[in-house]
Order: sequence, then C-alpha cells, then structure tokens
Amino acid sequence: MRAPKFSILSVRGGHPILITADGIRVQTPPVEHLAFYAGVGALAAAEIIEWPVALVLTAGHVLIGLTSRPALKELGEAFSEV
Repeated sequence: MRAPKFSILSVRGGHPILITADGIRVQTPPVEHLAFYAGVGALAAAEIIEWPVALVLTAGHVLIGLTSRPALKELGEAFSEV
C-alpha cells in the first residue's frame, strides 16, 4: 500500500487540501475554515461558549461558505481588510 499523497490547492477564499490515496480523492474544506472550526470547538470544550452556540456558529459559517452571493463575499472581504 502506498502512502497517501497530499497537495494544497490555492483557490480564492482559502487553501483546501487534496488527499489522494489508491485513486480516491478527498478534498477538505480550506485550512482557514478548519482553523475556525477548531477554535470554536476549543472555546466550547473550555466552556467559554455553550455547545449550542458553537453549533450555530459552525452551521452559519458552513452555510455562508456554500452560498455564492457576491455581495456577501464582498462584505466578508471588507471586514477582513479592517
């Protein structure tokens, strides 16, 4: 069995990781999103925020990422510049 091959794709809006093993390709969410999910999970695990709040934050983040509304993307880019 060969070791899995990892590659980082560079696309607008993040850097997803593409994992290829035995002809099966799996693409993760962008690394920046994974860091957000880990941070929210850590806050919930440390009981700084409640689990339902963490789930709502994560679900909202996923839903915003799935939409292709240009106005929302521009708003997000404006906030990231501040």
